[in-house]
Amino acid sequence: MRIELAGSLLNVDPLILQFSENEDFNCLSYIELGYTHFDVICIGAGGGSGGGIDTANTGTSVVNYGGKGGGGGFHRVQGLLTALPDECFVVVGAAGTPGISHDSNVTIVTDGGDGGISSFNDDTCRASGGKGGKRVQSNSTVIGTVADGGEGGIGNRILAGGGASGGQAGIPTDTGPGTPGVNGGDGALEDNIGAGGGGGAGGVGKYGSGGTTCVAATAGGRGSYNPSDIAVYGPGSDPSDDGGSGSLDVVPGGASGAKAIPINGLPTVYGQSDNPGTVIIRLLRQ
Repeated sequence: MRIELAGSLLNVDPLILQFSENEDFNCLSYIELGYTHFDVICIGAGGGSGGGIDTANTGTSVVNYGGKGGGGGFHRVQGLLTALPDECFVVVGAAGTPGISHDSNVTIVTDGGDGGISSFNDDTCRASGGKGGKRVQSNSTVIGTVADGGEGGIGNRILAGGGASGGQAGIPTDTGPGTPGVNGGDGALEDNIGAGGGGGAGGVGKYGSGGTTCVAATAGGRGSYNPSDIAVYGPGSDPSDDGGSGSLDVVPGGASGAKAIPINGLPTVYGQSDNPGTVIIRLLRQ
């Protein structure tokens, strides 16, 4: 847990606590120090990337990527410390585990794991993690891989997912560009409950002179987006070059989670694809 103080030595409000692992929050001890109110943000963890196939320029010379996991959800709650139990358990969502990849055998390849829930005092404040990205189901340059992105998480929910839709993989052709896929969806923010973005879907390429993009990957979605208040909005990312086969834009874009600017004032984004969530509490004397 990280502690940050704001104000002068005579007025130490607010007190900001950021949790990076599961632990107890002793509410009673802060009440005894004169704190009266809490403001907490929970951001769920991002889902793990699905496994892919990379022949490393041997055999079929095909490289294809699994989908990215969805971004974690967002939930903000404010209230009186006296309304809480003496001790509150804090859970920080762990990033979803990456799926297993292989050099040729699609039966060994696995989906990415779901991102974990982040919560404060169980259901007082909670945000689900993003769903894991889907594995590739074909090692072909003409058959769809179904390597879709994971669904985003959402605030005030336990089960992973519930947020923006994951991207859908396109259909490759041997010489490209194939039939384009669908980008991961954007997660909306409404009444202090935000949805994580959907993960981008994987693309397919071939090794060779300059490489061939048989079908491009898709972008990941934005997290907790509200056009009238972008304080907690986290941007998704575009597909990119894998840097190895020479095939362009076959790596899917990651989904975004959210920021905690209303509490910590920082531009840091938490809960993106393959990343953990967070719990941040601001304590006030009023």
